[in-house]
Amino acid sequence: MNPWKNETTNDYFEFLDFHDCIVEEIKIEKDIVTIDFEFIYISNEHPLNPFKVAKSTDKCRLTFNKVEVSKAIIFLDDDKEKEVRLTDLNEMEFLEVKQQPVDDHFIYEMFGTDWKTNNFCCIELKAKSFKVEWNEFTEDAWY
Repeated sequence: MNPWKNETTNDYFEFLDFHDCIVEEIKIEKDIVTIDFEFIYISNEHPLNPFKVAKSTDKCRLTFNKVEVSKAIIFLDDDKEKEVRLTDLNEMEFLEVKQQPVDDHFIYEMFGTDWKTNNFCCIELKAKSFKVEWNEFTEDAWY
């Protein structure tokens, strides 16, 4: 049984805002990458949001399907980059998430801050799609 009440996909990407969302856990299983967050923001224009304002959600899960490429980078103070495992970026705070179509897949770039090192970091994935799942809308979004 699915423990989540609500589900949306990357088809509604423009109605999702990941700014300030904190990663609680990243899991990798075959060609699936799952990222658990404290919350995300859902625009008032999203078909599942019944409110007249953008809302935040409770705990949520972002699942990337048919991942072909995955890469995690920490930007070091001396203008160098260090490639790390995706799971090393647990406790990352997202600042910006981008989605760009490439052939029959999407490139996802997730920029943020790694709370363990206090450095900027990035997750890059090439995946077929994603879905976001959550249970409840909570408070009004920050924007």
